Amino acid sequence: MKDAVKPRLADPEWCTGCSACAASCRFGAIAMVSDDEGFLRPSIVISRCVGCGACSTACPELYPVSRSDIPIEALACWDKDGERRASATSGGVFMLLADAVLGRGGWVCGAVFDDAFDVRHIVTRDRAIVESMRGSKYVQSDVATALSVCADRLRAGELVLFTGTPCQVAAMRKLSEKIPTGNLITVDVLCHGAPSPLFWREYRWFREKESGSKITGASFRKKDPSWTIFSMEMRFLDGSTRSWPTTDDLYLRAFLGDFISRPSCCKCPYVGTRRLGDLTLADFWGYVSESRCHRNDERGISLVLVDTQQGAKELAAISESLVMVQKKLQEAIEGNGPLRLPFRANSRRDEFWSIFRKGGIEAVADDFLRPRYGSAKHSASLFFNNHAYLIPAVIRRSLISIRTMLTGGASKK
Repeated sequence: MKDAVKPRLADPEWCTGCSACAASCRFGAIAMVSDDEGFLRPSIVISRCVGCGACSTACPELYPVSRSDIPIEALACWDKDGERRASATSGGVFMLLADAVLGRGGWVCGAVFDDAFDVRHIVTRDRAIVESMRGSKYVQSDVATALSVCADRLRAGELVLFTGTPCQVAAMRKLSEKIPTGNLITVDVLCHGAPSPLFWREYRWFREKESGSKITGASFRKKDPSWTIFSMEMRFLDGSTRSWPTTDDLYLRAFLGDFISRPSCCKCPYVGTRRLGDLTLADFWGYVSESRCHRNDERGISLVLVDTQQGAKELAAISESLVMVQKKLQEAIEGNGPLRLPFRANSRRDEFWSIFRKGGIEAVADDFLRPRYGSAKHSASLFFNNHAYLIPAVIRRSLISIRTMLTGGASKK
């Protein structure tokens, strides 16, 4: 880098690890390097940098992308095919979208486990590989290479379906700004936070040591005993399968206890109802069963926010395969925290990491990751939601309004 000004990148405190900077560099001058919590961060390779500034202009933190206004509509959706629905994390909408794109000769980009069971985004037309993208993966994925491949496919005039966290969608949109975007379809997932790849790696080793066998498969959201009360499932080389409910699994406790998400996630600029994708997908937590035929049967319900006309078109193309229930946006907001505010990092987060670095998972298990069970208030609210169809509509709506007032409603950001 001769006489050039060192390129400006996002402040480390705000960097999301979206990798747009690395994907934008034609000279390989930015490497994504793991920090001491396992999160990827950009590092400039000075000898390769020509000072062109492409990395700076690609950064969504420095130059934010536009977002939609309040969604066109909010829907509860699930696949009419029970077998496909059972294999999905929630209602099975993603695979229907992917199949539609594959049927049009397009490419699908999403997160998978690699051979080492680390999580990374890949781009493929192979349906068998696309199927492995199904299911939540509560680990921040390595997305840099996939972003570059997607951009190349778009430049070639090909169709691309990109799915990821909001910051990853922001990265994809930045990279496609100067490419005709009629062939890019984006789906952002509601995100509680991006967990540490390092902690995930340590957790895998812990379970392998515990079982005496190598991991051959994993599911963060096994619908056992139900969709609402799910489990972490691990499959092992010796043929055994073990699962741990969300209430006491060490990894899920660390994630849901807000110990292991990327520090910038607690200042996420992408929360709220103004979304980045054409469609937003999530579990429909807080879903109120207002009719018996559309009640929560614990097999999984997707929240779908239609954010753009492109999104409306893509959803319409698969609508015959879906049960679709129109919902008020407020219902979605109340049940899904990322539509309101960022999560708050645990007050003991620094202490957690200090002890974990010295002693591993065993050292933090008893103090930080003790089993945690739902409150009676939460159980009562869930019971009401699932059986609301038994209450006359006028009374039901009055009760829902009262509950909203008692909980302070939910702000729209």
